[in-house]
Amino acid sequence: MRDPRKDLAWPEIAPERYEVFDGPARDLAVSRREMWKMLGAGVLLVFTERLPGAPSGELLSTRLHLGANGAVTLMTGKMEIGQGARTELTQAVAEEMRINPAKVSVVMGDTGLVPDDGGTWASLTTPQTVPVVRRAAAAARGLLPQLKAGEQLPGVVPADVAVTDPKDWRVCGTSLPKVDGRAIVTGEHQYSCDLHTPGMLIGRVKRAPAHKAALESFDSSRAIELPGVEVVRDGNFLGVVAPDRATAEAALGRIKAKWSTEPLPPADKLGEHFKATAREPVFRKGAAYPALLEAGSIADGMAAADETLESTYSLRYIAHVPMEPRSALAEWKDGALTVRCGTQVPFGVRQELSEAFGIAGDKVRVISSDSGGGFGGKHKGECQLEAARLAKAAGKPVMLEWTREEEFTCAYARPAGLLEVRSGFTREGRITAWDFHNYNSGAAGIRPPYDLPNFYCGFHRADSPLRQGSYRSLAAVANTFAREMHAGEIAERLGMDPVELRLKNLKDRRLREALERAAERFGWKGSKGGGGRGSGVACTIEKKGRLALCVELEQDSGGVRVKRMVMAADFGAVINPDNLRNQLTGAMIQGLGGALFEELEYDEERITNPSLMAYRLPRFSDIPEIDVVLIDRRDVPAAGAGEAPITLPAPAIGAALHNATGEWRRSLPLARGGG
Repeated sequence: MRDPRKDLAWPEIAPERYEVFDGPARDLAVSRREMWKMLGAGVLLVFTERLPGAPSGELLSTRLHLGANGAVTLMTGKMEIGQGARTELTQAVAEEMRINPAKVSVVMGDTGLVPDDGGTWASLTTPQTVPVVRRAAAAARGLLPQLKAGEQLPGVVPADVAVTDPKDWRVCGTSLPKVDGRAIVTGEHQYSCDLHTPGMLIGRVKRAPAHKAALESFDSSRAIELPGVEVVRDGNFLGVVAPDRATAEAALGRIKAKWSTEPLPPADKLGEHFKATAREPVFRKGAAYPALLEAGSIADGMAAADETLESTYSLRYIAHVPMEPRSALAEWKDGALTVRCGTQVPFGVRQELSEAFGIAGDKVRVISSDSGGGFGGKHKGECQLEAARLAKAAGKPVMLEWTREEEFTCAYARPAGLLEVRSGFTREGRITAWDFHNYNSGAAGIRPPYDLPNFYCGFHRADSPLRQGSYRSLAAVANTFAREMHAGEIAERLGMDPVELRLKNLKDRRLREALERAAERFGWKGSKGGGGRGSGVACTIEKKGRLALCVELEQDSGGVRVKRMVMAADFGAVINPDNLRNQLTGAMIQGLGGALFEELEYDEERITNPSLMAYRLPRFSDIPEIDVVLIDRRDVPAAGAGEAPITLPAPAIGAALHNATGEWRRSLPLARGGG
């Protein structure tokens, strides 16, 4: 593979020594001395830009440091969690400043240095941050002559700044190798669990025996007999600090605690529980994921139908299971708090810490390392808050590392859900009515990609027995599973090929092409199956990307085995083809786990499978042959691909399983049994 860093002949930035420019920046809380110590001599350019369609006053800042040695440093609140954000942003700066990518560094997630440009979520780095960074870099390149002349610099990106046309890209559009890839492979790259500071203590937390519990009393007399041990209680929080891990573990085991507990509703009654506690959907204008979408009349659509169909689908809670469990190193000094950790949302965690301890935001600094996986699970500051409580009580820095079991039992899960779908359609395969209800799982991905004249799509909030929160693609997995499975059931009812049915109801040109190209590469020959072998298909529009997936599987006495997956994907202009293929491949593998195996099991008190031995994840032996077809549209703005691909494995595998066995399994995980 060609390395673009080796054959670019662009000039370097002249090595003059510039003075700092203080533009209209927010949250630039660190002293100039500290910034220059880290970045060296140079000039700091701070650009602000209002995003199209953003509320009045909502600005996105970009900070670029032009070093005296010709290096450029981009400062961003976005985080690298394995999705390639650092590499992509490096390409954006190098492209627009006409410099070698090796001259670009990216500082991420330090709230004392970087702007608050949003959390790393919703696949927004590519469509939102990259364009702003490109415009800022282009503006900085245009200002270089003025810098040499010492002229006053503007703080807002000029409205007429021109960025490189994608057809002329030299760095973007290429498979630039992953920045820091060698350091990650060799173990040189540091994560939050690798951190250490002089005088640091080790913290551990006494966990309740039940998912819902309150601390009534405790006896720590035997724990504090151990040298250097201190016990900390703050409401329901109970923990220890000690000089080392072994002592902390021993102290934890010596504490006797009494808890009052509350039972959980049965896992096999989740659907009934969600419906009993459901609220009616409410439309809120401007919501990122509207809870209510409707058009036309369901009654009219049903009247125009030749046939109708009703189906119910469900999915269980699943865990994020990042490779790196949470950890945080907290230190208090002169009333200010510094926390080093791995998080997807450093400014959000800073706000949580500020509110929890009643101190101003500028008294809290979060320095986030790259994270060994997050998948939406590292948005909140649970571990950081616990570490800060322990450090405040101890008066010394404290490192707290969650165990793998704590990752399963203390973190929030992907929401479970119940989905009810009612449809009407003609004999020719035109869907005339679509009545869709999601209970508890969420509203993301609830809008169908099909041309439907009459539809109602509603998300009903409900009470959840387990803690739940963001997971890769949010509820789009649940909503896409129910929608695409139901489309397959309509096709079967009509005796129609499932690809043909979808094409009859699709006007979106780009999605039609993705579906056709996936089917062509797969060698789709219709949905004829049986004898334990089958094929399935699904498609979607998610985060402005267009995707289609075909799968082939077999089922025998050994279980379900996915043999082949072919995905065609259109995310507009492709910034880094190799990284995009990696994103698609990884999401398909993760989606395979959620489709077939993954489930948080629990009884009336606690989660019962909190280990990698008990919680079934995809293994090397589960990985099928994977083929990715990229549709590179240089005339369409790039869309984010971190989340969208995970939405299709479940419905495509579900359809293939039906094709192989004749049974519609409508509940995830599919390998658990029929629905």
